[in-house]
Amino acid sequence: MLVSIFQHGVTASRMERLTEVAGVDRRTVARWRLWWRDAFTASPFWRIARAAFMPPIDQGRLPVALIERFTGNIGEQLIALLRFIAPITGGHNHAP
Repeated sequence: MLVSIFQHGVTASRMERLTEVAGVDRRTVARWRLWWRDAFTASPFWRIARAAFMPPIDQGRLPVALIERFTGNIGEQLIALLRFIAPITGGHNHAP
């Protein structure tokens, strides 16, 4: 659901829907957006990994611009994105 909402841009009504459906506070969603915009784009991981994408990823559209680069249906794209960022989330150490 989060990916679908972010795919179409974040508006006040979509933010409200996200908080209702997922039970996620608006402040949490705002923190997630800040993480993508600030922490992720400033990370050493992203400074190296972004070179693999041509044309370059529009950082102002993260995470949507990134997930669009993966193939398959939205579920497959989401899994690919999660695998891609796993090394910086701790997921790499816990993945089967």
